Amino acid sequence: MVNSFIMFGAFLLSVPAFFLKSNRLLLTLHAWVVVVSALLTLGIGLAIWYSTLETHVNMAAVWTAQTATVQSLLQTKFQCCGYSNVSQLVQDGTCTSSIVAAKLGSCMVPFGTYADRFLDIVFTTFFGFVAIEVMLLLSAMCLIKDRKERERYRLIDEKRAYGPI
Repeated sequence: MVNSFIMFGAFLLSVPAFFLKSNRLLLTLHAWVVVVSALLTLGIGLAIWYSTLETHVNMAAVWTAQTATVQSLLQTKFQCCGYSNVSQLVQDGTCTSSIVAAKLGSCMVPFGTYADRFLDIVFTTFFGFVAIEVMLLLSAMCLIKDRKERERYRLIDEKRAYGPI
């Protein structure tokens, strides 16, 4: 949420900075806010990516926190029994006995694979936003450089008494 407010603040800074042709201060401030936002977005993406390296451990805590009804629904969805040990199953229509549970196997791999696919999309999206923010930063820096150059030539023309060209 904090990062979204920072991104929105960067947008609000960009509107007057874009329309005030001679102002570089707002544009520079906008660029710094984009840098902060990009670093936060990158940090969030890296944290999610790092959590995918330990998906099976993280999902074990999620599995044990669920009620028996939810665990039964997960067993039915993934066609498996128990999380890491088939003997810790919740008996339902999918896992009727320990023989069926041994045949189906534990839910660690299918549940972890499902979570990995979802989290891969999430952290890739965050990294994509970082790429967009870097392009935004580069365009703001080009605009700052152009405005600085125009100001320099304007001052040179005033010094030589040519007036604006």
